Amino acid sequence: MEINKKDWKDVLKLKSRGVQVRKGETRVVPEFNKVQYYGQCLRNPVGEIKHFHVGGLKVDQRLLGMIVTKILVPHGRNHSTLNEGDLILMYCIQHNIQVDWIYMFRDHMLKTKRLTDFRLPYLVLVSKFIEYFGIYVEDELEESTRLLNHTSNQNLHKVGFLKVGNAWTTVGVVVSSAHDHEASPKVVQNKRKKKLLDPWT
Repeated sequence: MEINKKDWKDVLKLKSRGVQVRKGETRVVPEFNKVQYYGQCLRNPVGEIKHFHVGGLKVDQRLLGMIVTKILVPHGRNHSTLNEGDLILMYCIQHNIQVDWIYMFRDHMLKTKRLTDFRLPYLVLVSKFIEYFGIYVEDELEESTRLLNHTSNQNLHKVGFLKVGNAWTTVGVVVSSAHDHEASPKVVQNKRKKKLLDPWT
């Protein structure tokens, strides 16, 4: 089975256009500088940058890093360290630079065949193509998979978000009512409130 550009367009409404991001291929975005960009994303910039961890990033960049490493190009194991390809993707998304997502998805899936650190991602995408091509799978063997790249509410809490009603909110201080311990938390400092498309709840 060969998936061509028309199939991608029919199934995902995507076209093959934009920059083709790969680790080690920084020339696709000439203005990108890994160290400089990462330094701009840090809550407390340091002098010399040797490692590219998610933990020290500002809230928006931490959330974006989590989306990149868990959903768009999911890592097999370590989601807390950003590689060069992750940082280029984050830079493109932040600066509205169009990415060739068809190339990204295909390249990432091919890596699962030869690299042990990559697991087969995009189960929903694969299922859509199976349905699109009318592939009969009733007699196929089934294999249970663990939610290695699942993003839970706990992950978002660690990033710095609190869910209030149907909205995820970044907060400075959250306190409970002194008179009613059963009351919902009161957001004392809430300068930024974001309604997110939340596929994790």
